[in-house]
Amino acid sequence: MFSSRPAILAALALLFVGQTVAVPMPMSMRRAMQAREPAVPFEVIPAYIKRADINTMAEEQATKGLNGQIVAYRRADADVNTVPAEQATKSTDGQIEAYAKREDVNTVPAEQATKSTDGTIEAYSKRADVNTVPAEQATKSTDGQIEAYAKREDVNTVPAEQATKSTDGQIEAYAKRADVNTVPAEQATKSTDGTIEAYSKRDDINAVPAEVATKSTDGQIVTY
Repeated sequence: MFSSRPAILAALALLFVGQTVAVPMPMSMRRAMQAREPAVPFEVIPAYIKRADINTMAEEQATKGLNGQIVAYRRADADVNTVPAEQATKSTDGQIEAYAKREDVNTVPAEQATKSTDGTIEAYSKRADVNTVPAEQATKSTDGQIEAYAKREDVNTVPAEQATKSTDGQIEAYAKRADVNTVPAEQATKSTDGTIEAYSKRDDINAVPAEVATKSTDGQIVTY
């Protein structure tokens, strides 16, 4: 009795599930499912087929695109560059050719100075008059000629400890005028018309005692 009970329960479960599945789908749900389906069925995407002419060249061979076709890159002619790698080359009208060194390019020894005259390299000859003055002597250039700088006799013959001045380009001793300042250093001085003289205290400058107030009337100090 007890062994048949699970079998009965399983049969009842299958009965209920079958009834549920057999229930028809509601019309609203069916229309929604139909609206989601495409009108045209999907097409099967074929596998990507590699074209035979895409690039059949070996990897180590250079290629180029000619009218959309990949073809081998071949040098146009055998004369592209037939010059050895260690030889200099130049291009004349698109043709690569050896760079021939002209005989007159530079035949001067490396240790000799050169110059270019009208495109021709030639030795730079030092003119005899360039600079024949000893290195320790001052020089000057007059009209492009280097010559010794002769010290004029009147440049400066005044001793170094004496003051000098230049009058019309001539250096001469600066003579101290007798009236420059003959007043003792401890005495006050003033300059009247360019002449230095003792500053004399006028008697009427201020004769008023210090404790009395004063004022100035017409430049005179008087009691206030």
